[in-house]
Amino acid sequence: MAWRPGVVLVGCAAILLLPLPATSSDPPEVIYHNGVVLTMEDGLPRAEAVAVRNGRILAVGADEEVLALRKGPTRVVDLGGRTLLPGFIDSHAHWIGDGSMVGYNADLAVDAALSRGWTSINEQFVNQDRLEALRALDAAGRLRVRVNAYLPMNFEDEKFGHWFRGFEPRHAYSTHLRLGGIKLFLDHDWGTKFHWDQAELDEYVLSAHRIGWQVTAHAISAEAHDQYLTAVARAQAAHPNPDARHRVEHVIQLRDDQLTRMGELGMIASIQPGMPGDLAAEAGFPELVARGQIRWIARWRDLVESNFRTIGSTDTPWLVLAVGNQMPHGSPLEAIHQAVTRQSYLGRPPEDWQLAQRLTVDQALRLFTIDGAYGTFEEDVKGSLARGK
Repeated sequence: MAWRPGVVLVGCAAILLLPLPATSSDPPEVIYHNGVVLTMEDGLPRAEAVAVRNGRILAVGADEEVLALRKGPTRVVDLGGRTLLPGFIDSHAHWIGDGSMVGYNADLAVDAALSRGWTSINEQFVNQDRLEALRALDAAGRLRVRVNAYLPMNFEDEKFGHWFRGFEPRHAYSTHLRLGGIKLFLDHDWGTKFHWDQAELDEYVLSAHRIGWQVTAHAISAEAHDQYLTAVARAQAAHPNPDARHRVEHVIQLRDDQLTRMGELGMIASIQPGMPGDLAAEAGFPELVARGQIRWIARWRDLVESNFRTIGSTDTPWLVLAVGNQMPHGSPLEAIHQAVTRQSYLGRPPEDWQLAQRLTVDQALRLFTIDGAYGTFEEDVKGSLARGK
């Protein structure tokens, strides 16, 4: 496999063609054909053409079958052998909320996310003011990227109370804005500062879990993971929910027993392939490594090959700002490149322990498509190319 700017070159493979489902008499508005269609669907991993009508996929299959659906008004787009993929999902970012850190207002932040190739983002710190701003942007028709908003319950030692109780879990304001879950910050500064005692954390997680909220937690150190996994296990014991999909954000230092426990609890690992990368030279990181074994750090392959879901993201703009760049990169292909090569934003050569956790291109693509959709309970509407999505 080779990479060029803006191009994904995929090795030759047989195309699995399935019969098209019955369709109505209304023709597709557009047909994309003569492409390498990577569907992220196990039953039809590759195809040649896709037909779309009213914002939904009408059919996926061979050129001959899909082109047979066209009628007078149908627009036909020849992909010329290019690769067509589901829309990319940035599962942990602050494009809109913290865009001002790099000189972006809300409109410029939306433009930046779209221009880099994202169609969905998980905004991971949406307080009341930011939620109102997003709703206003959406109402004005200017929220052209799909947003899942995560409501923060604390930042460092400042707690914000149980304000999530005034909202319905996963409420959709529109097709472009919905509530994703609640967000907790467990540790900072590479696991040298902790913000919760166990009893208080247990109460927060249980109160949200009981009423159906997805809980996500910023956790860097193994100590923070112990706290969070204990809280989730206690919540599940009190109110079992096999499909709660509670998330851990960053997942930098993780022991074998914690990885196993995440699987038993049905949790989701939310990672940034560009981390640690350049951050491996940041103050505090060597101490994090020293507190454990190097094989505990940034275990991307171990996570992806485990029995639970892993989703991918950029943490834009914070990850790039942390390494001294003033303008966020944060494109999907850059993130996939980092997952596969373990190279970082500034080109810092990966160390052996990072190379041991490289992903394949197929694994990395899933982080930002179908598995990203699973991370927000939306795998039925996006994340793969299939009829009805």
